[in-house]
Amino acid sequence: MQVFDFDNTIYHGESTFDFAMFIIKRKKSLLKCVPGITLLLIKYKRCKMNALEFQTELEKFTGPFLQNKEFIKKSVQDFWQKNRKKLDQNIIKKIKKNDVILTCSPSFLIKEIENDLNTKNIVATEIDIDEGKIHFLNFGKNKVKIFQEKFPKKKIQTVYTDSYNDKALMDVAKNVYLVKKGKCTKIK
Repeated sequence: MQVFDFDNTIYHGESTFDFAMFIIKRKKSLLKCVPGITLLLIKYKRCKMNALEFQTELEKFTGPFLQNKEFIKKSVQDFWQKNRKKLDQNIIKKIKKNDVILTCSPSFLIKEIENDLNTKNIVATEIDIDEGKIHFLNFGKNKVKIFQEKFPKKKIQTVYTDSYNDKALMDVAKNVYLVKKGKCTKIK
C-alpha cells in the first residue's frame, strides 16, 4: 500500500495556509491573524514543535476562521475552484484506489476535492466547525497511529512526502520518496 502526504506533495503549497489567506482576503478583520499563522507555519515546516504544541497553537486561529459555517462552506468551494490547478496530476496518477492520503489539512477542506484524488482513503485533521476545536490532529506520529487504527492489517510499502515531519511514516515504510515541486526522489 502507498501512502501520500497532501501539502507540497499532491498539492503545490500548504492548503490550510492558502485557505486561511483566501478567507482573510474576503474578511479583512482576520488580517490580524496573519503574523501568528505565518510563524506557526514556519515552526511546523522546520519541525520545531511537537503535535500537541502545534494543535494548541492552531486552535487559537480556528475559532475566528470558523465562526460562520455557511461562509466557510462557500469559501471552501470557491477556494478549490481557484486552486484546483495546484493539484499535481502526475502525483495523482500514482494514487491507486486502495492507497491512502494522510494529511494535516482539515477534513472539511479536503472533502471538497475527494473525487479528484483517486482514493476514498483520506485521513485528515478533524476539526469541529461548531466548536472551533481540533478533535484529531493528523500530524507527525499521529499519522502512523491513525493509519494502524484504520488499516490494521496493511503495511506501508511506499510513502510520498515533502517533509521530515513525516519521519514516523518514513520509519515504517519500505520505500520513501521525497517530493519537491512534483519531482520524486527516492531516499529509502
